[in-house]
Amino acid sequence: MKLRLILLLSFLALSCSKDIPTEEGLFDNPLDEEEVTYETPALTFYPNTVETAIGSSFPVQVFALAIENVAGGFIRVEYDKNKLRVLSVSVGDFFSDIQDPIFFYVDNDASGWVDIHTSFLGGDSSSVSGTGSLAEVVFTTLTSGTSALIYGETCELVDPDDIQIQIKGFGTGTVDVQ
Repeated sequence: MKLRLILLLSFLALSCSKDIPTEEGLFDNPLDEEEVTYETPALTFYPNTVETAIGSSFPVQVFALAIENVAGGFIRVEYDKNKLRVLSVSVGDFFSDIQDPIFFYVDNDASGWVDIHTSFLGGDSSSVSGTGSLAEVVFTTLTSGTSALIYGETCELVDPDDIQIQIKGFGTGTVDVQ
């Protein structure tokens, strides 16, 4: 009996020795509107920081944050054409509860931007509100170094009546390639 108790206490002591994370970095989720440093409604990336190796690929979600009554949008993501290349772009799940949206993109790797177009088809007043992924962009890395993902000034979201929704904040992404 004593041996079991000693083993149990030893196990508990060893399993509880992991360091508890500090608050710094623990609560910096780019999808938590109370933690971001810019106004909402906003566009942000998830994850907003990527650490990877040369020749690796990684996905980044294009997120609408705290958006009301959105029925479509045009999003330009700018990237360093010397360090990153777009492999694919696919539709996010923000609109999926209502219907599959019209979705297409244009990648200009010579200039370093990808334009994403998404909207509902038809005259009904379908729209969504909240926070959700509009698209997923998969990048591959070309060289080492740090590069930024930023939203272009031409980004626009619209309501079912094609009235522009003001985007008050824009998150940025950082890609660190070793």
